[in-house]
Amino acid sequence: MKKFRKQKREKPAWVFAKSLAVALVLSCAFAVGFQTFIHETINYELNSQIEEQTGDLNEHINLKAEQLKERYGYVDPDILYSELDSYLTMYTTYDVQLDQFGLFDPQNRFSVQIVPNYSKNCHAMSALTDKDGNIIASSRMNMQTMLLFQKDKDTDMDRGFYQCDLGLIDSSDIASFIRSNYTNDIYVFCDIKADSLYVNKKDRTFIPHEGRIKMTTYKKHGFFHNENGNYLVDDSIEKEETKEFTIDINDIDVDSSEYELIEVHMGIGGDEYPKAFLMNIWGTDRDTFDCFSDEFTAPDTDFSSYSYKWNSDSTATFARSRTLSIYGEPYTLNVRFVFNYMEPQLVRYYWTYTILVAVLLIIIALLYAWRRNVKNKAKYAMEDFRRDLTNALAHDIKTPLTAIGGYAENILDGGLSEDEQQRYLHSIIDNVAFTDSMVNRTLRLNTMDGSELGREKVSVGELVESTVKKYDIVLEEKNITFKASGSAEIKTNGGSLGTIVENLVSNAVKYTTENGTINAELDKKRLVITNTVAAKVDVKKLKQPFVRGDASRSNTQGSGLGLSLADRAAVMNGMVLKLACTDTEFRAELRF
Repeated sequence: MKKFRKQKREKPAWVFAKSLAVALVLSCAFAVGFQTFIHETINYELNSQIEEQTGDLNEHINLKAEQLKERYGYVDPDILYSELDSYLTMYTTYDVQLDQFGLFDPQNRFSVQIVPNYSKNCHAMSALTDKDGNIIASSRMNMQTMLLFQKDKDTDMDRGFYQCDLGLIDSSDIASFIRSNYTNDIYVFCDIKADSLYVNKKDRTFIPHEGRIKMTTYKKHGFFHNENGNYLVDDSIEKEETKEFTIDINDIDVDSSEYELIEVHMGIGGDEYPKAFLMNIWGTDRDTFDCFSDEFTAPDTDFSSYSYKWNSDSTATFARSRTLSIYGEPYTLNVRFVFNYMEPQLVRYYWTYTILVAVLLIIIALLYAWRRNVKNKAKYAMEDFRRDLTNALAHDIKTPLTAIGGYAENILDGGLSEDEQQRYLHSIIDNVAFTDSMVNRTLRLNTMDGSELGREKVSVGELVESTVKKYDIVLEEKNITFKASGSAEIKTNGGSLGTIVENLVSNAVKYTTENGTINAELDKKRLVITNTVAAKVDVKKLKQPFVRGDASRSNTQGSGLGLSLADRAAVMNGMVLKLACTDTEFRAELRF
């Protein structure tokens, strides 16, 4: 036979601990899942963008080569390489955007936007190599500008992009000024205005002669969506410096005879030529590019056409290589994206949502634990109540059963007169009736579980009057005066309210002294029934089952269940029953 085991009760601390543990486990699962989601999203974006950009660069290189051949009628490598340099420096980039889900971005802007050069340790670079592995064009940082020498573009054979190798002017004031302001973890806007340039039209290079450069550093990096739908740099300026410069070509390690000093007009408006515009510093940081130059000149087998490589510094390298033909000669286009998964914007984005979800889960867990503990408390209170009720019933039922047994034995023994037998029989019947009443009321009390009760409008005054009429004979015999005042109509369960009023009235009738009074005062918020008593009664335990106002538990005047029934019926209907007693008056107050 299987041994019965008493079910252990859950302690509140244990419920809270389990709930918090579940919340923490779910938070950790979300943290891992969210990190995987972010990485997979970024990887998908970068793979898509590098694939698309490799194709676009390849298409543009071939198109530019055909345009130059058609324009000049011959192949000039210097012009081609200069044009391709400009294109690679300006258009080799990526753009990773993470949606804020509208939570921290009510205007539905892409607040988290990571782009190379303006995000820490994030880079985009490209290089075009010939069949011998020599880099002939790349996205390596340089200064460049678009020069127009004549208004008629068909006769202006020297128009196009011109490059300035920053290495040539590395010792100049302008180079040191740029280096002191330009880093790849903040946004710096460089505005260069030139009055004159040294220009080499043969290989499309230039060296700035006189002009000024303004470097504007912004407090935040990233792009923000304005009301017109354009992406703008945050305009919170941290620092702004302007420096005028003059560079003498004789101080530069070049053949000055190949350069022509010309005055230029900045911008594309007006009829004054030559014009210079788009003058700025473009491309990948030179030191960063040099770190990858070996991969471009001698590609690793892992980077033959497509590759992804995780680096030890929490960055990843995405690579594409594509073979193309220019004027019948084979070339290789190499594109590299380096993304930093510890970029500050991304870290803030990750932890913001991770902590938010964790806090939300903890709040839910605490609310669940609180609700579980409330239900457990009610459940255990009901169990205790029924156990105590059963124990009390078993104890109190002994008295009438003992009396019944004693009377029955006396009758069986014989020797009793007919009057004595009748008296014993009536006592047996009375005790049986009392026992039956006690059992029935105990069962009724035991089945009150707080289930949904129907509600209706009930006149409390009429209910009190109809209940009191049942006791007219008793009131008359004990010469008890009953007074009622006030009226109220409330919406509640009529049966339950009847149980409450019945027990309060019967209790008052039962324990009111002879020649005493019972008063019922009623208003919209409460019903108060008071009655005169012979002595003060301790009311602390009166609402517990089988507890009577008098000291005796053996008399059969009452079962001690009336006030318990009234209290439980009141609780189920959202009411409150309060008891009080003085030396002369007992008070029962029912608050609606």
